[in-house]
Amino acid sequence: MTSNVSYQPSANLRRLQLRMLDILMEIDKVCRRNSIRYWLDFGTLLGAVRHGGFIPWDDDLDIAVHDEDYDRFLACCAKELPEWLVVQTEITEPESHMGGGLIKIRDRQSLYLHPGERLDGKYSKGAFVDCFRYVKYPDISDKTFKFLSRRISFAYNFLNYNPRLNFKNIVCYFAYPLSLVWHRFVFKLVSAVKGKGTKWFSTPERYVYGLFTDEKALFPLSEIEFEGHSFPAPANPDQRLRDSFGDYMQIPPPDKRRTHVLYYAEDKTALTVV
Repeated sequence: MTSNVSYQPSANLRRLQLRMLDILMEIDKVCRRNSIRYWLDFGTLLGAVRHGGFIPWDDDLDIAVHDEDYDRFLACCAKELPEWLVVQTEITEPESHMGGGLIKIRDRQSLYLHPGERLDGKYSKGAFVDCFRYVKYPDISDKTFKFLSRRISFAYNFLNYNPRLNFKNIVCYFAYPLSLVWHRFVFKLVSAVKGKGTKWFSTPERYVYGLFTDEKALFPLSEIEFEGHSFPAPANPDQRLRDSFGDYMQIPPPDKRRTHVLYYAEDKTALTVV
């Protein structure tokens, strides 16, 4: 059931959202044509359930891709998506800092800038859809899952996204490589001992927030309306959202509504403030 509370995004933010929707619709065509399992997740799923589309202040779009289909997803997208889109991976664009279970499908024609963006970086910077690889986790407690995922993701992202140089970060540059190696080893050891369980989430390197979700709440996939179109969704969207956000139907106050974009321009030769 969607919320009856109405919020209106700025005109430029709305143009960004609709461009991301265009990208999603092209991805959906490829996935349906090739029987690739993917679904709306994180804030995009929340927007679908609570608002019937984008969260009005949201400026990204998230999908999850089944682990067994992920490599085929990359190959099919690279081959079948239209020319105005590019598959951004750690291999195709090394400076993009993709990898670790995340790639982006980007618009070649637009320009999307977020804090910390390198204007001189040799990677695509258009509007995008985030594509997370979803994997099975071993049979571990919620506390252990969050402990390991947070430490792996914190270290991975610190080492991949070049934080500014200060005393604290100099120390982290020495500590985080050790932390990443150690906690990855622990995770692999636990996985070997416990075996794969029935809980799914994005890879530990791309841990965002919340908890993993039991596969009975994910599969078989259902369909949900998003911006007037039908897209794949978890079998039980309510459970997936509760695992991610808790009481997700509560509208956050204005000071808690996060955005990422600094600039968006439909034509990458220009800059427009959102």
